[in-house]
Amino acid sequence: MELGSTVTLTYTGKLEDGSVFGFATADAPMVFQTGMDMTIDGFEQAVLEMAGEPGERKTFTVGQYDAYGEYLDDYVTTIPAEQIPARDVAVGKRIWLASGEDGAPMPATVTAVGAGEVTFDLNHPLAGHDLTFEVELLSVEEPPADFVSAAEKARHLKEQSKLLGADQASDYR
Repeated sequence: MELGSTVTLTYTGKLEDGSVFGFATADAPMVFQTGMDMTIDGFEQAVLEMAGEPGERKTFTVGQYDAYGEYLDDYVTTIPAEQIPARDVAVGKRIWLASGEDGAPMPATVTAVGAGEVTFDLNHPLAGHDLTFEVELLSVEEPPADFVSAAEKARHLKEQSKLLGADQASDYR
């Protein structure tokens, strides 16, 4: 299989304890083009190592650093309830919070509600976990002749930005 191939597959994703966190079936398969940053890095790398034959199966584990990263305690925050615009906050609910210096919205999970404050976890729900996938390829399409990966596009934009005199702070990364 080559970078740029379009892959159609089924999968079952499991956590360390065997519980299922996600899946795609033959009726609703996962379809993505490799090299376009459409999946977690470890998943794409393991799929690219397959021969690319329909019906081929593979089970592999993606470590947390090649999946959603480690769980960071610093990504848990408590906010006074009056500062939260959503009125229906409940433990387990995912909502969008403005965060960081730029106020960009980030998904957060409500982990506690009490005495005038709400605690949010900004980690990805799968952060800190090694993920095991059982994959079956349904089809693989060859990459287009003019395929350019997301990484190549980013490098090109960075080079062009430097040539045009962009300062280091605004580099494309």
